[in-house]
Amino acid sequence: MKTLFAAIFLAALLPFAGFAQDNRPQVMVLGTFHFTGGGSDYVNSEVDNYFSDQRQAEIAALVDMLAEFQPTRIVVELRPEGEDRFNETYRQYLAGEHQLTVNERQQIGMRLAAQLGHPRLYAADYASGMDFDAMMAAAGENGQTHLTDRLPVLMGEIQAMDARLNAPDVSVAQRIRAYNTPELLADHNVYLTLAQMGSVDNPAGANEMTNWWGRNLHIFAQIAQITQPGDRVLVIYGSGHKFLLDQFFQDAAEFEWIDALDYLPEG
Repeated sequence: MKTLFAAIFLAALLPFAGFAQDNRPQVMVLGTFHFTGGGSDYVNSEVDNYFSDQRQAEIAALVDMLAEFQPTRIVVELRPEGEDRFNETYRQYLAGEHQLTVNERQQIGMRLAAQLGHPRLYAADYASGMDFDAMMAAAGENGQTHLTDRLPVLMGEIQAMDARLNAPDVSVAQRIRAYNTPELLADHNVYLTLAQMGSVDNPAGANEMTNWWGRNLHIFAQIAQITQPGDRVLVIYGSGHKFLLDQFFQDAAEFEWIDALDYLPEG
């Protein structure tokens, strides 16, 4: 009986044996702030002059750190329909006909791709809105002040953190590292605060968070669909997406997740 059970158990495991092999694509998600400072995030980061000699040297140092990962593909936060145009700009940069703009896709992505001799970069994103007004209205209708009161407190904490990280004595690599730490990623639980807003009859928060989780799942799938066995994929993405993207790649049997902090030394 024990022999029969062992045989059945082994047979059940065989379909998954291939997932443990070393040729699974490795994926590292680098959570970033947006270098332009603008955008549609709930809190937009404070930013410095990234054309200054100091910041350009710091970005070059960050790129050298990321180059240690030796990615074979670099993915940036961009809708797939913009990929061809983005790569045309990249080819112009390689030809000396384009100066990098103040944007992490170019300052980090293009610079690293050129340093590693990549012929192109890859785009991944998915359109999905988030109706804050609908969630706040639903929370107001249901007297959920214990939920709404958390948001301005969190905004103040994030703004204070951004101000500290935007100081002249904090390098770009140090700031990027902060955006990839467990302490900062823990703030992702605010999305579950939002999910509670509303009622059974009007689950506005759950509806909007379904869109948020769905957007990130689409991003994960797009990245997965461009990878090949043995790839080492660097994903350069806004830090608000990192918690879920990390979770998806950690949980997916077909991938090996790589911790970005391993390539972002302290100090």
